[in-house]
Amino acid sequence: MSRPEFELNKKNSVPPKEVAIIGAGIIGISCAFFLQRDGHKITIYDPKEAGAAASFGNSGAINESSIMPSSTPGLVGRIPKMLADPESPLVVRWPYLLRLFPWLVGFLKNSQLQKVERNCRATASLTKNAIKAYDILQKEINLEDLIHRRGALKVYETDTSFKTSLFERQLLDNLGCAYEILNQDKLRQLEPNLAPIFKHALFLENSRGILNPARLVTAITTEVIKRGGKFRREKVQSVEFLDTGQPRVLTERGSYDEDLVVLAAGAWSGPLAKKLGARVTLDTERGYHIKMQHPSKTISRYVQFADKRFALVPQEDSLQITSIVELASVKAKPDFRRIRRMLPHAARVLPGLNIAETSIWMGARPSTPDNVPVIGKSEIHENVFFAFGHSHLGMTMGPVTGSIISDLIANRELAIDLTAYRSVRPFWW
Repeated sequence: MSRPEFELNKKNSVPPKEVAIIGAGIIGISCAFFLQRDGHKITIYDPKEAGAAASFGNSGAINESSIMPSSTPGLVGRIPKMLADPESPLVVRWPYLLRLFPWLVGFLKNSQLQKVERNCRATASLTKNAIKAYDILQKEINLEDLIHRRGALKVYETDTSFKTSLFERQLLDNLGCAYEILNQDKLRQLEPNLAPIFKHALFLENSRGILNPARLVTAITTEVIKRGGKFRREKVQSVEFLDTGQPRVLTERGSYDEDLVVLAAGAWSGPLAKKLGARVTLDTERGYHIKMQHPSKTISRYVQFADKRFALVPQEDSLQITSIVELASVKAKPDFRRIRRMLPHAARVLPGLNIAETSIWMGARPSTPDNVPVIGKSEIHENVFFAFGHSHLGMTMGPVTGSIISDLIANRELAIDLTAYRSVRPFWW
């Protein structure tokens, strides 16, 4: 029997519950929105303001074609050269190698072709439904000034670099993710201010862009609170269970009885997830960005520069450069040297850009070794649900994840098979 069409207006037959959402990034806030939409009473727990962590520094791309994991075929052979290159997009902070070792083993194992294809399918199942989930948000909350529909670009300077995208394009074709190959003339029509050095481009027309990710998360949170939700600026230390099985959320300020718990704390989900029944390896792919003033002749959409592995992103208050996958502890101090090395390349590809920093940032993105998030019910506790590990695609996958969690809690038939996202997942699987 085929699964039902992915749809977000189905009725909820489950009586209203008191639901604790642990985490106030785009994932947690999206879960709060869709569960509240089903009639549940929501309390959000986070020691920081909504959208203040990884969501704050996100590039804001909503892209159904972002399906490639960080671990890809041939990675093992490329690692020595990448680690020796001071401009490589992959960084390992060696003092944390011992603690990172289990994650790294799984990461390298997931570079095998069959596993990469499997992981891409799992990612595509979510990203292909991302726009539908965002459409619901835009319909019910005034977000029109925050989201554009101009698509996204990946550009290539040489024939050789474009050939390296063949594997990705084949996967996009196989999974039904739309793109258009552009020559120099068509690229110039879309982005006339780019330097005329790019021979090829992929245009991802279905992509959208968020002009201020932090403000978007704040807007959704404001709507949840307006509709009766609560926000506790408290750090959850643990969850215990009464004799009835009812969860009790414990913070540094008090304890709160709830009916259900959704763990969506991003990079901080790991220790609590293990206590609640998730046997999955979680660590951080830390990302960096620098904000600069818009040049007088700027770009109008997200552009990824394949040759140097960075992106330029137009946002409402700045032009943002983003790059680097840094493997280190969530508590490690930031190292801004590599992202700053990208600035001369940014000036080269966008003539007239003033690369003076207006701000600089590092954020911890929660990542599993296979880059597939954990979405589903705890294997131990019937009233605990997981929604974390979305790596660099949290902004794309946030609303669709929230809708899936609401379907699970409502006992609705799911349009997506959740096997790939299960919470008990050894890193080598």
